[in-house]
Amino acid sequence: MLRRSVTLFALVLGAVVGLAPPAWAHVELEPARAAAGSTERLTFSVAYEGAATTGLDVQLPDGASVVDVPAKPGWESSVDDDAGTLSWSGGSVAADETFSVVVRLPATPGEVLFPAIQLTSEGEVAWIDAEEGHDHEGNPAPRLTLVADPNATTTTTAPTTTVPTSTTVDLPGTTLEAANEGDGGSATPWLIGAGIAAVLAIAIGGSILKRRTDADAGGPSDGAPPPRSS
Repeated sequence: MLRRSVTLFALVLGAVVGLAPPAWAHVELEPARAAAGSTERLTFSVAYEGAATTGLDVQLPDGASVVDVPAKPGWESSVDDDAGTLSWSGGSVAADETFSVVVRLPATPGEVLFPAIQLTSEGEVAWIDAEEGHDHEGNPAPRLTLVADPNATTTTTAPTTTVPTSTTVDLPGTTLEAANEGDGGSATPWLIGAGIAAVLAIAIGGSILKRRTDADAGGPSDGAPPPRSS
């Protein structure tokens, strides 16, 4: 079946196979739009217009691949990945019919065609025309418009800012490091030194004050000789 389908696609490019009248059923594809590079469930709808459908062969566009073919009661499906073809066969229905497949779509936006060959009880017809027909004119191929993925995101890298963690101040004979977070323990040596200096200052000041008091009272100072009598 697949080998025959590939041969037919090669032979009927731009022409109808068999003696199909213009009123025969047409093949349409849903959805009409999809995101490029996405995985979509596609449905080929075949309208009944006088001849029972007995099979459908589809040529995938470049960059597309079959992911899954849902089971369809009364029909058999087959996929040729190398040839890029998909076929349904074994059934017969004298009514509108649908055939579904899950496809990984091409990544490039734009219109893509899915040329199809419809097998019927009265012959075969190729729906492969690139031109889109109107009012059942011609044999247009099923088609799909691929658009840019609206959910695509762009990754940007934020600039990195380095904040200094400490500042060093050089003083004569002394290096002070001021950290971002204050260190309460670093002030302890300064407090001890200031306390000792205060104690010494009080002691020296008291000694000087005592000597001045003694001098003002007229008393002899320590170690001075007594006055001579006349």
